[in-house]
Amino acid sequence: MRRLVIYGVPALTIAAIVFLYFTADNIAQILPQCIVLKTTGFYCPGCGATRAVHAALHGRFIMAVRYNLGLCALGVICILTYLEYALGKKILPRNPYFWIVFGIALFLYYVLRNFIELF
Repeated sequence: MRRLVIYGVPALTIAAIVFLYFTADNIAQILPQCIVLKTTGFYCPGCGATRAVHAALHGRFIMAVRYNLGLCALGVICILTYLEYALGKKILPRNPYFWIVFGIALFLYYVLRNFIELF
């Protein structure tokens, strides 16, 4: 099972990246607009995720972070979690206070990006 995860996850990830690289423009056109943004005028935590994925797939990582910081942070956490499993070494912090502060920082980012032009 471990071997399946170690080799299967990267293979599926690469396949998904290749698929999205060539189809992201078409997928973005058929997705509905954010209902929260449309009704309230405020960005929800998911706003900008499609643009962030598209930018990251085309090598524009700074632009991806500008579109949606939380999605980029989640991607980094997923990569580090996979590396922890594959290498058998602890990489991510285990202190719950780190994750509480991380969650609060993301929450503040999502709230403040509606009121302050960050980028």
